[in-house]
Amino acid sequence: MKAFKAYDIRGVYGVDFTKEDVYKIGFFLPQIMKCDKVLVGRDVRVSSPEIFEYLSKGITDAGVDVYNVGICTTPLVYWSTAKFGFDASVMITASHNPASHNGLKVSGKDATPVGYDDGLSTVEKLVMEGDVKPVENKGKVIDYEVYDKYLDFMRQYVPDISNLKVSVDCSNGMSALFIKKLLGDNAMYICD
Repeated sequence: MKAFKAYDIRGVYGVDFTKEDVYKIGFFLPQIMKCDKVLVGRDVRVSSPEIFEYLSKGITDAGVDVYNVGICTTPLVYWSTAKFGFDASVMITASHNPASHNGLKVSGKDATPVGYDDGLSTVEKLVMEGDVKPVENKGKVIDYEVYDKYLDFMRQYVPDISNLKVSVDCSNGMSALFIKKLLGDNAMYICD
């Protein structure tokens, strides 16, 4: 499968990987990660809601809970993974790639990246050859609010900019979600 790369799973959604692939990835991932809950966040790409739906269905069919942080940044997922003791997390994003692309960034305990050599190759093999048998006691999707806690964490790194005029261009990036709350009215923003 073309979507499995050295450090993540990504490609043109619907071509390099499909919703059926995403379901299987979700189903087999907890087995590889040896976890009973998976933290999941996503960016605002058009395909992200569908990927979240099928990833969550796969995870819950494996009997594992999904902790949904919703639309967020990749660093928020990494921070939350480590801060709240998750053994596995997935960020649905293709980062800087074109809009037709999407992907899955998988992390383990302490937000350690999971790449092809330390788990994704096994997931790929299971997606291609494994037998999906949903469990009777399915997991559930739990909305997990970490946004404000993450903002509180980030505020410690914001210097005093009250005597500066600051302009911020978020370039359609996910930082547009919180940059105004982080810097306040002392900056001009180009991120709406």
